[in-house]
Amino acid sequence: MDVLLRLRRACPLSQSSSRHHMQTPPHVPCRTRSSPQLQLSSRSELPGTLCMAAAGNVQAMPAPRSGMQGQVDTTYLTAANYLKTIGFTNTAEIARVLDIAMNPNSMFVQYNDAKRSRNVNARPLTVEQDMQPVVGFLVSQGLSTQQVVQVITAHPPVLSYSVTDRLQPFWEYMGSIGVPDVAAAVAKRPSLLGLDVDASLRKIVDYLQYVETPPE
Repeated sequence: MDVLLRLRRACPLSQSSSRHHMQTPPHVPCRTRSSPQLQLSSRSELPGTLCMAAAGNVQAMPAPRSGMQGQVDTTYLTAANYLKTIGFTNTAEIARVLDIAMNPNSMFVQYNDAKRSRNVNARPLTVEQDMQPVVGFLVSQGLSTQQVVQVITAHPPVLSYSVTDRLQPFWEYMGSIGVPDVAAAVAKRPSLLGLDVDASLRKIVDYLQYVETPPE
């Protein structure tokens, strides 16, 4: 129905007018033209489509003509293969995780964390410079590989976080306020990683301490 409406708008039917006594000749064909809106809507689906194709390790689209599109496809494919090496097995889940981590306008909605559904750090990620350092840091802090998979599944933006600028300060701050086992807290509630220390976490803790909330 949407396509029909767009075509009708692009090629409106002339109506008879009693004022001007004009009518469209029945033999004149109606010319159609391609709609830019239709083209844009198809392009908006590109990230998710490439992500699904990469997660399944299949070529679901013809070979891309532009270098940028080809780069995105390769990036998703490499990232999907890496997630499989650390324990991810579900293709749809890999697609969802990568789309949230890499696409700032992800079509997926995080129902458990609706207020932070948009990942402002989303960008094309590389395995060596982005994903491996995050996974390695989480393991070094006491999380098992299985727990790392669970954390990434529950909070995909973590893959796009900087270890030195985001994760390390988070761990240090949580330890400074008396959290005995930060890794256990993260494993239990991965969404905590979505709280930036200076932007939000410190303010929340200061308020809780002000109202004398028990540490637990």
